[in-house]
Amino acid sequence: MYIDSHTHLSDDLLIGDIDKIISDFSESGIEMVFEIGSDMASSRSAAKLASQYDCIYAVVGCHPIATDDVTEADMLELEQLAKGDKIVALGEIGLDYHYDIDHNRQKALFVKQIILADKLSLPIVVHLRDAYQDMEQILTENKQYINNGILFHCYSGSAEMVDRFAFLDPYYAFGGAITFKKNNRELAIKAVPQDRLLIETDCPYMTPVPFRGKVNNPNYIYLVAEKMGEGLRMSGEEVGVLTNINTKRFYRINK
Repeated sequence: MYIDSHTHLSDDLLIGDIDKIISDFSESGIEMVFEIGSDMASSRSAAKLASQYDCIYAVVGCHPIATDDVTEADMLELEQLAKGDKIVALGEIGLDYHYDIDHNRQKALFVKQIILADKLSLPIVVHLRDAYQDMEQILTENKQYINNGILFHCYSGSAEMVDRFAFLDPYYAFGGAITFKKNNRELAIKAVPQDRLLIETDCPYMTPVPFRGKVNNPNYIYLVAEKMGEGLRMSGEEVGVLTNINTKRFYRINK
């Protein structure tokens, strides 16, 4: 059995396909998935999906790309939304310097959500792209608010940064990118303690080989597990068992 720790099933690319995708979970050996918000609209959708399907849990939050659109009213709504049933973390939140979005505003929103997650006793799911120095600084300065777990989703950093983030005892999720021809994440995967490894699809994006170029969905998660297993000298099924345990521990799922 597999768990997809990070999906965006409510994305426009998957409109109309959700029921079919979920109906295939049993055949694909998928036990559960975690639907992730990236702004207020997708966070509401994540919470709604979790209420509709037993196999879906929700994570709500505002991605750094949404920074300029987040209001104080949104933050108040996010707090109430995060208290709902089957909401298991705040995310995806963080920093993304790939796009021309004010860095200071990104950092301010990130810190607000770190503090909110601590207030609600929720773990955080972190998006990190091209901002490793500032990420390390923010997490160091706000370590007192990170008491319920932290997960770096779709990790693309180095093994060295795994060592630098070790003071947080974080979890790391790897997705379809590890199957790409120019993948350079094997050393990072090996640097992560095995009890902190997760797998994800980040669907509908980051579709793993051999389906790259098509719309991604959780039923391809076995390909991520198999690729991760190559570096760890494990089968895909063994990676599934390992990451299922780790994912349930991080998100505090007791079944």
